[in-house]
Amino acid sequence: MAFAGNVDELALLQAVRLKEQVSAAVLAEHLGVSAASAQAAYDALLTQGKAQEVSDGRIALTDAGLAELEDQLDAERVSIDEDSIAEVYESFVPFHEEFVGLIDTADADQLADLDRRASVVFDDLSAFVPRLSRYQDLFADALAKVAAGEAKWISEPVIDSYATVWTELRRELIGASGATE
Repeated sequence: MAFAGNVDELALLQAVRLKEQVSAAVLAEHLGVSAASAQAAYDALLTQGKAQEVSDGRIALTDAGLAELEDQLDAERVSIDEDSIAEVYESFVPFHEEFVGLIDTADADQLADLDRRASVVFDDLSAFVPRLSRYQDLFADALAKVAAGEAKWISEPVIDSYATVWTELRRELIGASGATE
């Protein structure tokens, strides 16, 4: 559903929840929207009481925002084929196990190889939950920065590093599939 700044409200609310505290600039980068669109969405969340400012220029969801998010996630889950998304989750599990064993010592080539092999799962997930297709762009951005020698884009926790994006996508997949980790 389009929201202020023509931002998808479900993706916006989920981004704020997954990141816990975000600035408009982080939302713009994470959601792939302009700075103006992200700022409009950020301001609308505050105005509507779905978020509150928790530090200078950073917001977190309020109880009302969390309730709205849960309602929208429930509506999304109704539209997802349960058996198909369960198969996507099962296909993801071996890649996740490999990722966990790899991430502390990973280099650009190892991440690129894992990403290439896991892309089929990401494609399937995006087909069933289209709003999650943005994660493929985030993976590509992180991989490009790692390949350019910026090692922090492997696992730095406060940016959309490869590990951060992986963790968020995993949480999204668990939620969509109803898995319990």
